[in-house]
Amino acid sequence: MLWMSRWTSLELGHAVEVSRAPAPFPASLPWPVVTRAEALRAGVSPGRLRAPDLARLRPGLLVRGGRTAGETEIVSAYCRSDPEAVAVGLTAARMQGMPLPEHLERSLPRPRVHISLPQGRVSSDPVVRWHQFVLPPDQVREARFAVDPPEDGSTVLEAPVRLTTRARTWRDLAPDLSEFWLIAIGDHLVRHPRPELEHGRTAPWCTLEELREQCTGRHAAMLRAALREVRVGADSPRETMLRLAFARAGLPDPLLNTPLIGPDGRQLHEPDFQWPAHRVCAEYDGRTHSTPGQVSRDIRRARRVQAAGWTEVRLHSDDIVQECAPAVDLVRAALGTGLRGSHSAGV
Repeated sequence: MLWMSRWTSLELGHAVEVSRAPAPFPASLPWPVVTRAEALRAGVSPGRLRAPDLARLRPGLLVRGGRTAGETEIVSAYCRSDPEAVAVGLTAARMQGMPLPEHLERSLPRPRVHISLPQGRVSSDPVVRWHQFVLPPDQVREARFAVDPPEDGSTVLEAPVRLTTRARTWRDLAPDLSEFWLIAIGDHLVRHPRPELEHGRTAPWCTLEELREQCTGRHAAMLRAALREVRVGADSPRETMLRLAFARAGLPDPLLNTPLIGPDGRQLHEPDFQWPAHRVCAEYDGRTHSTPGQVSRDIRRARRVQAAGWTEVRLHSDDIVQECAPAVDLVRAALGTGLRGSHSAGV
C-alpha cells in the first residue's frame, strides 16, 4: 500500500503529486500488532504511525496492513510493552486450549481480550477488557509467541506472552461459566493425556489438589461444588455431560477410558464408559467418527467387543438431547439393571 505524500513543483506550471511507500518498520518490530509506545521506543516516528498501512484497533494499539490481529497477537503486544501485563480469564482459557461453550470459543471473528494489569491505567472497550487481579508469581506462566516465518528465510523471532496458569484460569472462569462447564474444564485439566496423540505429553495439566487450592474468593462455593464432580478420565465435555447424566439417573458408576479386558485377559481398546460387572461399554461418537476411515475402525472395534462377549452401546448427538434422557435409557436397557429414576442431568 502506498503512503501518499503531497508536494508541488513548477514543472510545466502544474502541481505534481508524488507517492512514496511508507518507511519500513525496524527489523526489531516484526510483529503484526504493535503498541504505539513500543513503536516509538524502536525509533518509529509519530508521523509514520499515521500511515495508511497501519490500522488503529484501539487507542495506542495498531495492526499492520494485511496482518492478523487475533487474540494472541494483541496479548503479545501488551506483554512486550508492559512487563506486568498478563492474559487472564477467557483469553487465558482460549490460549491454553480449554474447552468452552461454542459462543465463547476462538471461532469468533475477534473475541474480546482479557488482560490484567496491577494498575488500571485505561478504560475497557470492545477490544480489551482490563482487570486488576492480584496474581502471585506461581499463578502466572510464560509461553512464546512467534511471528509467521519471514519470506526471506531469516530467523523467526519470538516474544514472551504471560498468562495465568491453567488452575488459576479455571478459578477465574467462574463468573462467566455455568457449574457444568467448570466441571467439564476440570475433567479436561485432570485427565491423563494420550502421548501418541498429544505431542508426547505424559502428565495431566493439573492435579485435583491444584484445583482445590484455587477454590477461593467470591465464587468459592461454586468452585468447590464443581470440583466435587470432577473425575479423571473424561476426554471431552460430551463425555462429562453423559457421565453426570448416568450418575444422576442412578446408574452404576462406569470406568472412564480404561482398557477393556477380554475373556482371555488381553487388553482391548479403551471405551469411553464401561461397566465390567455387566460386560457393557458405551462410546460417544462425535463428529470425528464420521470419516470413512474412522467408521471402518469403529466397526472393527464393535466386532471385537462382541467377540469378547460384551455389549457396546453407540451414542451420538441425538442421544444427548433432553438432558441425555435417550442415552440414559439405552445404557439402562443394556445394563439390564431394571433401575428406575429421573433422567435429570442438570447440565
